[in-house]
Amino acid sequence: METVEKKKNHFLESILSGVNYMLPCVVAGGIMLGVSFLLDDISINPDTYGTNLPLAAFFNNNGNIMFSFMLPVFCAGIAFYIAGVAGIPAALMAGAICRDGDSSFLGALLLGFVVGLFVLLLKKLLAKLPETFTILKDLLLIPLISVIVTAIIAQFLVEPIIGTLNLLMNSGLQSMNGSSQIILGAVLGLMQSADMGGPINKTAYLFATAALANGQYVLMSAVLAGALIPPYVTGISSLLFRKKFTEKERGQGITNLIMGLAGISEGGIPFLLKDPLRVGAACMIGSAIAGGGSVLLGYSVMAPFGGFFILPLNANPFGFVLSVVLGVAVGVVILGVTKKEAAEAEVEIAN
Repeated sequence: METVEKKKNHFLESILSGVNYMLPCVVAGGIMLGVSFLLDDISINPDTYGTNLPLAAFFNNNGNIMFSFMLPVFCAGIAFYIAGVAGIPAALMAGAICRDGDSSFLGALLLGFVVGLFVLLLKKLLAKLPETFTILKDLLLIPLISVIVTAIIAQFLVEPIIGTLNLLMNSGLQSMNGSSQIILGAVLGLMQSADMGGPINKTAYLFATAALANGQYVLMSAVLAGALIPPYVTGISSLLFRKKFTEKERGQGITNLIMGLAGISEGGIPFLLKDPLRVGAACMIGSAIAGGGSVLLGYSVMAPFGGFFILPLNANPFGFVLSVVLGVAVGVVILGVTKKEAAEAEVEIAN
C-alpha cells in the first residue's frame, strides 16, 4: 500500500514539476498577447488583428514566442524530475513535436514520462561502462539515443493515437454547432476548466478560434469567460477559506488573481491535481455558467486571447463581467463548502 502511495505521489509531483516550469512561459506569453490586442487598431486589418501596429506586433510576436516554449518546457520539466538533466534534450524535442502536431498537451504529458523513464533505463544500462567513458556517455550516448528513440515513439505512436483523440474531440464540438448557442457556450466554457490548459481546454479554444476565423465571434466569448474561472475560483477561495489551503497554495492563489487578468487558466492546475473532485467540480460548474451566460447576454469579441485586458474590445463588456462574476461566485461557494481543511484534506488524499 505504501509503495502504491509513493508511486502516486511521485506521479503527481512529476506533473507539478512540469507545470511549475511551464507557468512562467504561459504567464509572460499570455499577458504579452493580451496587451498586443489592447494596443492594436482592428480597423486597419481585422485579419491581422494584434499585429497591425508596430508596438502591438512587438508584444504579439514575442508573446507567441514565449507561448511556443510552453509544451517543450512542460515535457522537459516532467522528464527532469524523473531522470535529471539527462532527460531534458529528448523531452524538449518531444514537446516541440506535440506542439507542432495534433497530440498537444496530452502528448507532451505522456512523452514527459516516457522520456524520463527511458533515460533512467539508459543510465542503468550504461552504468557498467568504464569511468573513462563518462563524458562520452553524458554528452553523446544518452542524449543521442534518447532523442532518436523519442522521435520514433512521438511521431509513429503518440502523434497518430493522441492526435486522433484530439481531432475526435474537435469533431464532437462541430456536431453541436447546430444546437442552442447557449448550450454550446456552456460546454465550451466547461471545457476550459476540465483540465485547465490541457487537451480538452485547447480543443475548445481551437474550435472557437476556427469559428472566429469564419466571422463567428460569440463562441470565443464563452471560451474567454470560461478560462477566467479557474484562476479566480482558486485564488479567491484560497484567501477566503484560508484554513482549507496550505501556505504554498495561498501564495499560488494570489498569483492566480494576477494571471486571471489575462485569462490564463493554467494556474489552477496545482489545485486541481491535489483535489481533482472538488476543485474540478467547482471550476467546471462556474465555467459552464460563465460560458453560457456570456452567450446569453450577447457578449462577443474578435480577439482570440486577453481576458480582462481586452475588455474595451468586447461588444458587451457588462455582460462579460456579469457572467464571469456569477461563474466565479458559484464556483467559490461550491469549493468553500465542499473542500476539507488543509491538514484533513492531505490525510484524506494520502489514504
